[in-house]
Amino acid sequence: MASQKPPRFYDDDMLCALEDALRQVWQVLKAHDPYPDWESDPDLKKALAARLMALADSGIRDAQELRSRTLETFPLGRAH
Repeated sequence: MASQKPPRFYDDDMLCALEDALRQVWQVLKAHDPYPDWESDPDLKKALAARLMALADSGIRDAQELRSRTLETFPLGRAH
């Protein structure tokens, strides 16, 4: 059965903002190391991607805002 959701389209600016936000969020997660095997955790990667895309779909286009709102949803340990 085909998905009922229309395909998403992100312009170049949005793709750059998503890429920047993703890179920044990974850096924060790595520094805080809240998960034992965070780099190879497919569920974490899916959750992160889904959160970023949901924010982008809601109209947020600024990389810093995408980063901030995404990090709000992840519990962080102490920074190394």
